[in-house]
Amino acid sequence: MSKEQENLALIRQIHQAQSYQQAIATALADDVEWWAAGSSEQLPWAGTFYGPAGKDEWSRRLNSLMEYETFETPEYIAQDDQVVTVIRAAGHAIPTGRAFESEIVRIYTLHGGKIIRVRSYYDTAAYVAALRV
Repeated sequence: MSKEQENLALIRQIHQAQSYQQAIATALADDVEWWAAGSSEQLPWAGTFYGPAGKDEWSRRLNSLMEYETFETPEYIAQDDQVVTVIRAAGHAIPTGRAFESEIVRIYTLHGGKIIRVRSYYDTAAYVAALRV
C-alpha cells in the first residue's frame, strides 16, 4: 500500500468511526496545527489552534455553540501527503435554535502516519446567521 493510500485509509477510518473525537485523538501529531475559517469575534472556534490540547479547545468551543444533526463525508480526495474530505453538515445553533447547513472542506496534511495540519473551510455566513441573536 502506498503512503497516499495509507493516508486515505486513516482519514476514512477516522470519519467512519463511531466517535470522530476519539478516533482522531490518536492520529494527531504532538505539534498539529488546527485551523478553521472565519472571524473569531463571530465564530469563537475560528482561527489557529496548536497541539492536541488546542484541537480539544477548538472542539469545545464549536460544540458548545453548534449541534450537528447531519455530518456525512461522501467524498475523499488523496494526493501525496494530503487528504481532502467534503462533508455535508447541518444542525442548529444551541443559543438561538436557528438551523444551519454547509459543506465543509477539510484538508488534512500527514507526515509519518500522523496528522500535522488540518484546515477547515465552510460557509461561515451560514454559521454566523444561525448564531445571530
